Amino acid sequence: MTNFASFLQYHANTDMGLVRKNNEDNYLVLPEDGFFAVMDGMGGGDAGEVASKLIRNMLAKSMKGTADESPGERKYSVQQALHKAQTAIQGYAWARHYNSMGSTVVSILFNPWNPDQALVCHVGDSRLYCLRNGELFLITQDHTVGNEMLQRKQNIDNVSPQLLHVLTRVVGGGQQLHPQWTGIAVCPGDIYLLCSDGVWGMLDDATIEAILASSNNPQTITELFRQHVLAAGADDNFTILPIVVGPFDSTPFTPDPVEKEESDLLLRVAEERVDYGR
Repeated sequence: MTNFASFLQYHANTDMGLVRKNNEDNYLVLPEDGFFAVMDGMGGGDAGEVASKLIRNMLAKSMKGTADESPGERKYSVQQALHKAQTAIQGYAWARHYNSMGSTVVSILFNPWNPDQALVCHVGDSRLYCLRNGELFLITQDHTVGNEMLQRKQNIDNVSPQLLHVLTRVVGGGQQLHPQWTGIAVCPGDIYLLCSDGVWGMLDDATIEAILASSNNPQTITELFRQHVLAAGADDNFTILPIVVGPFDSTPFTPDPVEKEESDLLLRVAEERVDYGR
């Protein structure tokens, strides 16, 4: 099995920013399990903070100690945790008569059988970037009105900026939850950045690329992002979680046929269930 801690370096920081009165962002780091996530709560008051914390706690409970489990079991666990969090957030909001309460989430799940593979799961507009060979790639697609209009090639010129940024998917909202999964290749030297919109909303892609390319020390990267976001005005909470991929043994683990069949089945069916936690 893969020893994630041997080739993954990371650092994380979350900040209230310069305008907001509380911090509704959250993050989760489980380096020994090869799992990292960032959450951005919404709903006003303490509702967003509670929503992001509920997701963090559900993911931590489901993913802690899973380094020896199959890729399918791990994907299934993340999907299940998010649906449980959805139910918990909806119950919390209903009991307090909140009109809206929820949170975005973006996570990366490294493969315990093949260190050169990972799964990305996200809901909302928290993002995952990858810097590879000096070039920046955005891995996730924002679940917003504006981005989905662009995907459908619709004209957004006459649409208000406020509407364009409205989230179309959150964990905890009234709609059915559909996390988006993306499989990616992992290479030594990659630098991944999980962040809330308080980061990318303040900094353009050129600045994000330059910061990631400036160092392979995750703590240095985090501090540079913090300085740049604050200098840009930091009008929202912001969370920064860079992961630097070092050299790893590229020899994949070979499971027995039954274990592989079970894992492949879970990889396929994990996204089909929508009733977890009910």
